[in-house]
Order: sequence, then structure tokens, then C-alpha cells
Amino acid sequence: MVKKILLMSSLLFITTTFIFAGVEDELKKINQKLVQIEKKIDALSSNNKKQPTAPNNAVYNIPVSNSVVLGNPNAPITVLEFTDFQWPYCARSVSLIDDILKKYPNKVKVVIKNFPLTKIHGQAYKAAQYSLAAHKQGKYKEMYHAIFENYTRLKDNEDLPLELAEDIIPDMNQFIQDVSSPSIKAQIDLEMKQLR
Repeated sequence: MVKKILLMSSLLFITTTFIFAGVEDELKKINQKLVQIEKKIDALSSNNKKQPTAPNNAVYNIPVSNSVVLGNPNAPITVLEFTDFQWPYCARSVSLIDDILKKYPNKVKVVIKNFPLTKIHGQAYKAAQYSLAAHKQGKYKEMYHAIFENYTRLKDNEDLPLELAEDIIPDMNQFIQDVSSPSIKAQIDLEMKQLR
């Protein structure tokens, strides 16, 4: 009986050793593959760090066209804002734009280009139309402020700017005609293409 137990223990030890030896070989192979993968990841990370960056004095030529210009149109510095009347971050930028124009009235102009994100902001395009119709009567800045002050209400009423215009726009009949004019739609479409 003792011989059987010793024989079984010896077989169990040999079998276990053989199994662990096989597992150990597999673990070594896996470890080697992990080392190779880590080297490849390090190489990719190094390549990403070497991407070129724009110089600090970069100048980009984006045509102003018929876009709205706030401030001195002859100012040597141009700040370009692509805006969506339903985007919270654009709404927050209004006070920043005002501060820049107040602090640098002769040095900076702000060019506003419309970029309504129509897939997520269904009323932003129409708000852009209203703002440009106001621009035709010299009331862009007032409409820009009024829409952004109420931008959260646009979702429930895309014609909210029409209500806001009653206190801003001198000729409401012309304003209503201008909102749907092909030239305003063409301008918005052009400005959207300029960012893409």
C-alpha cells in the first residue's frame, strides 16, 4: 500500500511538473509578445510627439466675404468666430467678444461666421438666418446678443428671434422677407463650407 501511494505521488509529481513546464513555456511566449507590443506602442507614441505644430506667428487667410464684422473693419488684427446659436460655449463667448472689442477698439475686429450644427441643433440654422436679416438693417449685434441671451428657449421655438426682433428691428416687414432670402441662405452655406 505504501508503494502504491509513493508510486501515485511520483506520477502526480511528474505529471504536475510536466504540465507546469508546458504552462511555463506558454507564459514565456506570452511575455515575449507583450514586450514586442510595448515596443510598438512606444514607437507609435514617439511618432505622435513629433507631429508638426503651427508657428506662433501663423497667419491664415480666410476670406471675410459678406460675413458680419464687429468693431473697426480696418483693424489690423482679426478674430474669427464660427458660431452656432444653440451651442452653450458660443453663448459664453459673447461677453469675451464684447470685452475684446471694448479693450482694443482700434486694433481688433471680430468676424462672425455661422456654423449651425444642424444635426444636433435643429433651430440654429434659422437663428442664423434671423441674425443675418437683422444685419441687413444694421442690428446684428443687438440680435446676436438677444438670441444668445435666450438660446436655451430656441429648442422649443425656432421663431423666438422673430419675437425678440420686435424690440430691435425698425422694419419688421423687410426683416421677415430677408429671413428667407436666398442670399442669406447662400451666405450661411458658404460660411459652413469655409470651416470644413
